[in-house]
Amino acid sequence: MFTQRYLREHTERRVRAARANPAPEPDRTAVTVVLRRFAPTTFAQSAVGYALDLPDTLSEPWLRAYTRTVFLSGNPDNLRTRFAFHHVSADGTMAWTLPEETAETPPLRRLLRLFPAAALPPLPARIEIPPRTAAAPDVPTARLDVVTTRISLADYLVHVHHALAEAVLTGLIGPHTAVALRHLPRLDPAEGPYTTLRAVPDQDATDGRLRPCAGVAVGASAG
Repeated sequence: MFTQRYLREHTERRVRAARANPAPEPDRTAVTVVLRRFAPTTFAQSAVGYALDLPDTLSEPWLRAYTRTVFLSGNPDNLRTRFAFHHVSADGTMAWTLPEETAETPPLRRLLRLFPAAALPPLPARIEIPPRTAAAPDVPTARLDVVTTRISLADYLVHVHHALAEAVLTGLIGPHTAVALRHLPRLDPAEGPYTTLRAVPDQDATDGRLRPCAGVAVGASAG
């Protein structure tokens, strides 16, 4: 079991990294994702593809804003003539906007509703995310472990998207990196070491305890 001290150290490290190069309004930068339906493999692979395609000038402020993302319910095919999407999944069911300043609610978010916070549907035990380009022998594989108990579908979207996007933007996952995503009832330190951990307040606790929700392991332990 992870200690609360360990989880807080990981969380505080992330906060310090975000504040290292502060922007005028870093918390106003966000990405919008439109989903016609939820397909876990398509979602994970597209999240990595989207982050790999982002230019540095836009990825840096989004990283400082903790890769804030809003998930909306809609059909990207019906919106392409009105809104510019930076990345669309191969099957056309999911689309991503570029990171943008959100001092005012963007038109897309005024038009569509949030993706439903439904119960988490059955998930495959493992999802493979192939490298964008041929894997190189000197490039380690990566693994993302995601908790599937006591979280909603909305929680899952946030945890997976955040973990994968940050891993790409910080260089843990690159175009030559093969990634395995595993769905687990809980995270175990013995499965690590985890290079990064996503921990959030435990809704069932009243003492401010954190709960680990996702962890990225890179290297030999990620196989």
